[in-house]
Amino acid sequence: MKLSKLKLIVSFCGIVTLTSCFEIIEEVNLNDDGSGSFCYTINLSQSKLNLNSMFLLDSINGRPMPKKENLQASLDKVEKALIEDKEISNVLIKKNWEDYIFSVSGNFVNVEALNKAINKINTLFNQNEKYNPVIQDNYRFADKIFTRLYTYNLINEYNSMPEKDKAIFNNAKYTTIYRFLNPIGNYSNHDAMKSKNGKAIMLKVDVKDLLTNNKTLKNSINLKQ
Repeated sequence: MKLSKLKLIVSFCGIVTLTSCFEIIEEVNLNDDGSGSFCYTINLSQSKLNLNSMFLLDSINGRPMPKKENLQASLDKVEKALIEDKEISNVLIKKNWEDYIFSVSGNFVNVEALNKAINKINTLFNQNEKYNPVIQDNYRFADKIFTRLYTYNLINEYNSMPEKDKAIFNNAKYTTIYRFLNPIGNYSNHDAMKSKNGKAIMLKVDVKDLLTNNKTLKNSINLKQ
């Protein structure tokens, strides 16, 4: 089964699709000029006992079980591609194979550069598939408004999945955290929560709700002068 666009949600590590207890954390720290830093983390620590057992198997649910060396090679590809990107700097990929926590971080010169870097990673992870990776922007920043774009409509693909595959997403979480130098004014996503100092905002949703269009990552955040 080809998951096509569903793989965007789990693009950093193929083993995510084999366990339902995982969290993806998306962090962006934005400066006034549009530059900033990012960190994307996949945390599978709650499933590490299951994963230790799975890595001893050749297949799970009829699909080949990824090998650690293949996953390591994929992460190395991502690191190399980002390091070669002149608009991305201080690239760091952390790989905790004991607790299965993986992260990629770095600095970007502007939001457009960050969008291009994410699309580059998506292309790397999908280059051997029979479908074209979805290339589109995740962020926009203009006139003191930072926007998290989200236009994916994945419900048809989700509904067509076997029940055993749907169960993969039952306990999965997606968290976004955005930090700014200026205080936040109003924001459009009412599921998000603003920090006490007013300069950060967090949104935590179930991945299943994203796939069934019950929730969205879309958020338009107005920054005060």
